[in-house]
Amino acid sequence: MKKNIGLYIKILLLAWFGIFTFVNANAQSLWADELSSIGFIRTGLSLKEMFSIYLHYDTNLPLYSFILYFWYRIVPYGEQFLLIPSILFCIGGIIFLAETAKSIKGERMHLLVVLIGCSSNAVIWQGAWEVRCYSLVFFLSAFTMWSYIRKTLNPCTKNLLIYGISVILFLWTHWFACILLAFYGLSDLFMIIRKKSSWKVLLCYPVALLTYCPWLYVSLFTKQNLIADFWPDIPRFSNMAWTILFFLSGRRVLWYICLITGAALCVKSVINFFKRNSQTDSALCLGCIFTLSIYWVIGIVFLYSAYINPKGSLYVERYFMVIAPHILIITAWGIDFIMNILGKIIPDPGKHLPAVSFLPRMTQIIAVIGLCIYWVLCYKESYSTIHKPNQEYREVSDYLIQENKLGDGRTLLAGSNKACILDGFIDYYFIKRDYAEPSSVIDYRDIQDREDSRFYSNYTQYSKDDLLQYDLIYCLKIHMSYSDEFADFLNENYIPVSADNLSGLEMWQKKE
Repeated sequence: MKKNIGLYIKILLLAWFGIFTFVNANAQSLWADELSSIGFIRTGLSLKEMFSIYLHYDTNLPLYSFILYFWYRIVPYGEQFLLIPSILFCIGGIIFLAETAKSIKGERMHLLVVLIGCSSNAVIWQGAWEVRCYSLVFFLSAFTMWSYIRKTLNPCTKNLLIYGISVILFLWTHWFACILLAFYGLSDLFMIIRKKSSWKVLLCYPVALLTYCPWLYVSLFTKQNLIADFWPDIPRFSNMAWTILFFLSGRRVLWYICLITGAALCVKSVINFFKRNSQTDSALCLGCIFTLSIYWVIGIVFLYSAYINPKGSLYVERYFMVIAPHILIITAWGIDFIMNILGKIIPDPGKHLPAVSFLPRMTQIIAVIGLCIYWVLCYKESYSTIHKPNQEYREVSDYLIQENKLGDGRTLLAGSNKACILDGFIDYYFIKRDYAEPSSVIDYRDIQDREDSRFYSNYTQYSKDDLLQYDLIYCLKIHMSYSDEFADFLNENYIPVSADNLSGLEMWQKKE
């Protein structure tokens, strides 16, 4: 009965996660990066065209967009429907993460991981509420961790095959996955050298690299300018610690537990590694691997971003979703350890006063209450934040549709199609809603690359007289900016007019 209660609690937590994220998923408009995701797979594009544009202008790998390509074509309009795969990936990631915890430490840690995973703001915001790859990254990271444990504890052909598949899929999802998997491979190599594992566990890595390296080579060749001058700031040493805090929703207590547990697992596993090779030692060794993989990924990216290529810094907290499952499981491990220690403080409660005997149980109850409070705060914060306006693309499209001037031949819509954002905006908020696509659209950046503009001509391809045929120009300014030359043209020939307090839209009326 006690086991059934734990199962019901886990089912309720996951069901609540799914219902809450789905119901509130359309509270905000999609933001620029999400529209970029849609721009890569917009209506009318073939898969070949999708992969081609991905090679040029997306800094991630294409597995998520490949899945989204098919989902986008069958799902009805509505942000919450578009986010269903992201929500399911996050739920699946929590489930595999919990199964990983159960295989290492048992049922209580299984429940703790579900509770902590369902109350991570990062998992909700960067995963479930993003039409981007991070939900899939979280899922595949958890799935790879789970399969890594299975093949480590039982390196049979079936488990090695499952792990190999997980490695291939993970590599095709995010660049940081190769950093994490490199550490997994080094750990396997070390275990082989110490004669604690068979050499056949390494077979999956060269197979995965054969599928990955061709895309890696072509992608780096076509994106070398983009990577050489990337937008993130140069990180400081403190960023490495705050990154872990980010995935624990800013909860300092959980942060301390994660850091201390990670250090303790590493020390304990090193001591036990040279003593014997029991099942307990295998669990400690895995805990050490998961802990060190956190420091490995953060450290490698930090060194690259701070010292090797500061102008092309890659240090963005959401990019570390590849290690989010590791952070969550180490934190749960620490809480489980604390509960175990408290239960052993008084080995024979009958020899002590009742109040003293109850102390370990009371402390455990306080820990559970604290986690429940964190869970409530997580959903309160998420609900409050998702209902605040942010990059109001949907509201701008509502206004433009209501004004109904974009098809009269005298009105122009101007925007930036950098990373296909304008593609996504028009396709999702006009075509997907069964409204007519604006008849006159230009890209207001001064660019020469036709691939960058795609479906919309650049304003430099028009003469001044061609542009002056439009009496009204709408300029989409959310997350975008136009060139100085286009700004000068507007100021010389048009006057700004009100756009009903829509901060992301400028209206320019031609001077009389």
